[in-house]
Amino acid sequence: LKQIQAALIVEKPVIIYESPYRIIKFLEFLQENLPLVKVFIGREITKTFEEYLSGTPAELLANFKARNKVLGEFVILNKTKNNPPEKPAQILCTLKQAEILASDIKQLEQAKPHWPGALTAILTASKEGKKYTNIDTVGLRVPNSDFLLNLMENLKSPLLASSANLHGQAPCKNTAELLAIFDGLVSCIILDDGARKNTPSKIIDYTQNPPKVLR
Repeated sequence: LKQIQAALIVEKPVIIYESPYRIIKFLEFLQENLPLVKVFIGREITKTFEEYLSGTPAELLANFKARNKVLGEFVILNKTKNNPPEKPAQILCTLKQAEILASDIKQLEQAKPHWPGALTAILTASKEGKKYTNIDTVGLRVPNSDFLLNLMENLKSPLLASSANLHGQAPCKNTAELLAIFDGLVSCIILDDGARKNTPSKIIDYTQNPPKVLR
């Protein structure tokens, strides 16, 4: 489990070969342990009935479970934002979900006055939170967006979010640049004309005493 989790969050694409007899069990494993990871699957590559799918483990699992029979050889590719393992992507969540994903009540109380808003809080991860990051901390943000908050309430799940750039690169200047980089790499791109432009969220590490402003 630890070897697979480590492999799936490194900064390089990870390729896994899987058989039709294990593909559903493997996706169930990902859904349980890394539910927000982005997965691309190629089936029967270079053959007559080749097929390509992408999505979260839950989305792909639903697809394969709906089939009468799963055939072919599978190539599974994971790639997200190219963040290094110690800097996983931020998680968008509701206040209630934040209380589940973080374990330290004092840290949460320090962050709550700034939510909803443009604050990404680095907090000590709970057991549930570690499923999303595979490290001891979690970066949470409660967005000031009724659409996103309602979406997460209805999904009963937080969202793995990317800022508008790959790790180490400058932020995208416009929608065209954003789509050119991220289209096909993430499950959903939300364009908000009312959002503040060129203003990155503040990042505060509440696991340090006193809390440290990282950006």
